[in-house]
Amino acid sequence: MTSEGEPAMQEEKQEEQREEQQDATQDQELFARIVGHIGEFVERDVSYLTPQSHISTSIEGMSSLKMIELLLYLEDCFSVDFDESVMEKLETMQDLESYVREAQDVSAQQA
Repeated sequence: MTSEGEPAMQEEKQEEQREEQQDATQDQELFARIVGHIGEFVERDVSYLTPQSHISTSIEGMSSLKMIELLLYLEDCFSVDFDESVMEKLETMQDLESYVREAQDVSAQQA
């Protein structure tokens, strides 16, 4: 015996899955854009970077000063602001991607 609500629940579940897939695609696109801009900044191939890569150790020559310069460059590329307190918390590429995504979401909501 099936209830009348099952088709609606299945549709809702499918919609959630589509949204999750769309979010995952957007995350991959954002990550690729970040990696591309980092490559432009350091003027070398950094396509080996993964979300788990540590920014300071995975990118050759990334000193604390270079990291600040990189974040200033990324601010221009993505129209976001990196607060000084956040800079210390950005250890991995995933941290960086999450911050950029959240900052862009806040900017979009304010617009």
